[in-house]
Amino acid sequence: MSFVKCLQIGKEIEKVFMKYLVDYPGMVSLEFSKWRCKDYDIKMVTKDKEITYEVKSDRRSEETGNVCLERTYKWEDSWIYWSKADYIVYYSDKKWRIQKRDTLIEWIEKNPPSEVNGGDGKWCTLYLYPVEKLPEMFEQIPELPEMASLEEITWKTEDK
Repeated sequence: MSFVKCLQIGKEIEKVFMKYLVDYPGMVSLEFSKWRCKDYDIKMVTKDKEITYEVKSDRRSEETGNVCLERTYKWEDSWIYWSKADYIVYYSDKKWRIQKRDTLIEWIEKNPPSEVNGGDGKWCTLYLYPVEKLPEMFEQIPELPEMASLEEITWKTEDK
C-alpha cells in the first residue's frame, strides 16, 4: 500500500475520533494539526486546558497477531519519541484504545519489544508486541463504538 494511501486512511481514522471528541464535556474547539505537523494529530481545547492526541491504527494486527509501532524512520526517531501529544489513540481490531504518551513510552522501556525492519522501502524499525499485550499497553475506550474495519476504510479511500 502506498504512503499516500496510508495517509488517507489515517485521516479517515482521525475524523472518526474527532467526532467522538465533539461530545466531550467542556469542549470549546477541535482542530486537526497542520500538514506534516509532528507535534500531534488533533488538539482539543476545553474551558480549562488543551489536550493533544496522536492517532494511530494498525490494519494488520488481527492477521499477524502483532501490535506494530513505528520506532524509527530513516534511522531517526519516529512518532513515539518526537510527538508532543498528551495521548496516543490506537485503533485496531475494530477497537479504540488510549494511553498517555509518557506512560506508553515507560511501558515500552520496561517491556522490550521484538524489532524488525519494514514499511515503505524497509526504511522503518518497527516494534512488535503480541496482540495479547494491547490491554497492558492501552486502555480501551468503551464509549467509542466499533467502526468499519480498516479494510473497509481502505476500500472507501480507493477513489480519493
